Amino acid sequence: MNQDQVKEKLQAIHESSVGYAVIFSGKKSGKVNGLYKVGAREIIIHNKNFVDKDGNQNESLLMITAIHELAHHVLIAERGNKSPRSHSQEFWATFHGLLDVAEEKGVYCPVIDADTEKLVKEAQDIDRQIAELKRRLGKVLIAIQESSKKNGLRPEDMIERKAQIGRQSAKVAVAAYVMGDQGVGADIQTEAAKQRGEDKKAAILSAGRDGKSVVQAKKNTAPAKPVDAEDETVTLMREKQRIERTVETLTRRLDEIEEQLISRKDDGGG
Repeated sequence: MNQDQVKEKLQAIHESSVGYAVIFSGKKSGKVNGLYKVGAREIIIHNKNFVDKDGNQNESLLMITAIHELAHHVLIAERGNKSPRSHSQEFWATFHGLLDVAEEKGVYCPVIDADTEKLVKEAQDIDRQIAELKRRLGKVLIAIQESSKKNGLRPEDMIERKAQIGRQSAKVAVAAYVMGDQGVGADIQTEAAKQRGEDKKAAILSAGRDGKSVVQAKKNTAPAKPVDAEDETVTLMREKQRIERTVETLTRRLDEIEEQLISRKDDGGG
């Protein structure tokens, strides 16, 4: 599979409103499999990373790398994302959404062996058990509240100090118990339990039951208004200036420490 074929597959997954190029570096990198060049709008893939000693290409791993970089393009070039964190929750939600489409269209087709499939199922089962335990905890915490009030005790003292359960964890556990078994894992259940609005709660639970990841269930990935390249340049320049100021401050402090160490040595302190 060459770079033109990769671009064609990416376009089948998501037809971008902003042009970009896919480029094979022809190199092997021990640091990253690929990267996205913001200014040039280029998806660079170190294609030699995906070739074994016999010259066979692992198309599945190559494609997931390309989709990963496409997610960066979607966020930055299309949605105007300016977050200093390149791998934010919005990024992972976008990436997972693109992977879902890629699997549906047969563009990304990982061959999962039986052992890994079994382990994934085991992890899901354990996750459901944890969710059930959290609901059971919520039931007990409600009983503690009722018992404490009945016997002249402060419920928060019994839960937070005696049972050693934090206020937020207790609140989520109680909310999970009230919701009941929704057929989702612990993290999806927790995110739904945190919500006040019933619509948001239902949306998170629905996404979880549909097999979406936790970040997909949490994040609204609707496109934002795009920004032009000049705005992005201004953002990068401001970030550069902040870093330069930090380096200057640290350098000045380093000079001060070195002077103090020399002074201590001259005074016989070391």
